[in-house]
Amino acid sequence: MPLYLTLLHIAFGTELALLTPIIALLLVVGFATSFIQAALQIEDATFALLPKTIAMILIGLTGGFGLLSGFERLAALFIARAPYLVHQSWY
Repeated sequence: MPLYLTLLHIAFGTELALLTPIIALLLVVGFATSFIQAALQIEDATFALLPKTIAMILIGLTGGFGLLSGFERLAALFIARAPYLVHQSWY
């Protein structure tokens, strides 16, 4: 398999592994908010948006479950493989 396809495969796998916990957390917060809205018959749009916004702010303040370090490792891998990408055949 060519190096660029290997790096693309690694990039997609890293992205999926790093973003899945954040998406799952926001999904849980969204379901909990909608369940509370339905149970209490609240139709306010602010109530639907505010918990998800607070959850995103908390994720950002706590480092996003190691999101930054994971993307740093991916960038370091790409930078280390850059010379090989330049000199390989693209056919």
